[in-house]
Amino acid sequence: MSTAVDLGRAVRSELAKLSWRSPVWYAIVPIAVALPIVLNASVAIASRMNKLDGSGGMDTNNAGYWVMIFSTIVLMSAGVSSLSNEFKYATVELVYGAQTRRWLLPVAKLIVFGLIAAAATLVTVIVLLAGFPAVFPDVWGRVELTSAAGLRLLWALPVFTFFVSALGIGITGLIPRPGVVVGVVLLWKFGIETFSAMLPVKIGNVVAQWMPFKNGELGAGQYPTMRPIFGGANGSLAYFAVVAAVFFVLGTVRLSRRDFTPD
Repeated sequence: MSTAVDLGRAVRSELAKLSWRSPVWYAIVPIAVALPIVLNASVAIASRMNKLDGSGGMDTNNAGYWVMIFSTIVLMSAGVSSLSNEFKYATVELVYGAQTRRWLLPVAKLIVFGLIAAAATLVTVIVLLAGFPAVFPDVWGRVELTSAAGLRLLWALPVFTFFVSALGIGITGLIPRPGVVVGVVLLWKFGIETFSAMLPVKIGNVVAQWMPFKNGELGAGQYPTMRPIFGGANGSLAYFAVVAAVFFVLGTVRLSRRDFTPD
């Protein structure tokens, strides 16, 4: 009971730090929501004006692409910045002076920022799947919110985003510098995982099947570009969640054992 009470206090403390002036509300969340909406609207308008080849239109299992590519990383940066700032401004010493169980800090941040990220993703998905077919019926006419693919995006994409935040916060526990953390994630996602597609076909296919983000995006409802080896979409999403959880645990353990000095 004491642990639950202390965790509740830690979560309330994190929420108290999020005043209306926090960049989470006026920058990070709006950008994360607006980016895929603006990009998809621009593509749809260009297709309708024959500026782009939009033949075939949008499919439901590709409707969350820009959310997976951009929004997840933008939302991850909220938790990464928050934990990094504890070191930058030396407030982590005050936090651990008041609460000696150090693991409560990253867990509370994951609960707060992970759920904010998941909620922002859910709103974005609803806007895309429910609104765009009505606004752009000639391009998004086949997209259905209530289809199997639509319902999967509705729950699995927020879950994927939550674990992307867990991954970022975990790496921050190991390297408390937001620029480095975001750079590492981007390098892996757009560098190493993209490079795997350039390997010889047989080797590239095997390597791709083990890539965390490729599996996570497949599990979140993206059109499959590889043969999953974890029993389908649910297994692929679970694999990504395990990888993210491992880094989160490693970062939490590191925080619990390290000495703190202001950056």
